[in-house]
Amino acid sequence: MRKAVVLDKSGTIIEPCRVVYNIEGKMWFYHISTLNYIVEKGGALVNLKGRIREIIAGNVNRVGLKVSCCALKSPPKIDKSKLLDPEVLDGIREAYKKALSHCSSELGACVAVVFNQEGKITDVVGLGGKLYPDVKESVKAMQEEGVDVYLATGNCKEMTFKCTDLLNIPRHAGIFDASPEEKRELVRRLRGFYGAVVMVGNDINDLIAMREADLSVLVRRRGEFQEALCSEVDYFVDSMAEVVRIVSEIRPIDQTDLTSK
Repeated sequence: MRKAVVLDKSGTIIEPCRVVYNIEGKMWFYHISTLNYIVEKGGALVNLKGRIREIIAGNVNRVGLKVSCCALKSPPKIDKSKLLDPEVLDGIREAYKKALSHCSSELGACVAVVFNQEGKITDVVGLGGKLYPDVKESVKAMQEEGVDVYLATGNCKEMTFKCTDLLNIPRHAGIFDASPEEKRELVRRLRGFYGAVVMVGNDINDLIAMREADLSVLVRRRGEFQEALCSEVDYFVDSMAEVVRIVSEIRPIDQTDLTSK
């Protein structure tokens, strides 16, 4: 039976280094949950798509914008000319630098911005990080067993491809700037080609993809208790090594059991 494993990235296979700059308050926040921050204050997290050099140089004509998550009643108006505001552009440059240097990121850095309901950019988010120590060997072990490993993340192209390259995952098997719905769609399509598809994530934004999968695994890197996911997830684990074991134990369903009386 062919098997596929879809991995979320931030918090699942990489230890993220998140920095958030609040423009109005001129305050920096480190190592916070971007998702919780967006939900608590209300806003839309918008990824900046394009070459990072173009972005920090302010060449917005070559920059794409994509909503990663939205905690507003309706999506705000997204105007990329707002990126040229001097405070926003300075925040983008500094967030990128801090995401690289604060945690010695081995995967480069991504930058996103937060729009409020009125279409104003209120915050800049930088993300760097490094692979958790158990990831390389775990992915290699699954690949050696014939499992196809995919990466599905809301992070940028640059970081995603650095991850796929480090893990010997084909680049075409890594989707980036992915919304929760796009992760779910990947799982749905894969189920048409594989006997079993496993979704591995770490937070609520992976939930709808987990529901779509044949098996769902939530990785608790710091032993977090995700009460909202308790009844939704098949397995809670503390390491990728446990994911390898779970995947190896998947067996085809004996069809005779389904037809016997």
